[in-house]
Amino acid sequence: MTHTPIKIRLANIRLPKDDKNYWLNQLQSFADRLDSAQISAVEFGKQDIRGANSITLVDHRHCVPFQMHFSSKDAMLGYVQGSNCDDFKRFGKE
Repeated sequence: MTHTPIKIRLANIRLPKDDKNYWLNQLQSFADRLDSAQISAVEFGKQDIRGANSITLVDHRHCVPFQMHFSSKDAMLGYVQGSNCDDFKRFGKE
């Protein structure tokens, strides 16, 4: 079975200009840790009219099996960065 890369999508979010490539790599590293047999894309950014920042997993049927909300963009990016430093097995599981 071949590994299918998980796509990342940015939704209404601006990454810091000076560190844009760093953050794109961090977001892709986060997505690469997920199970590509179940998840096809990960969306980062503002998802609704409330302006809540979130990480949204999208499966192959275009459904959302899991979404995590954050109070700010910095909190969301910090979570991604911390998760990449941690040896977690699956996003959203203890």
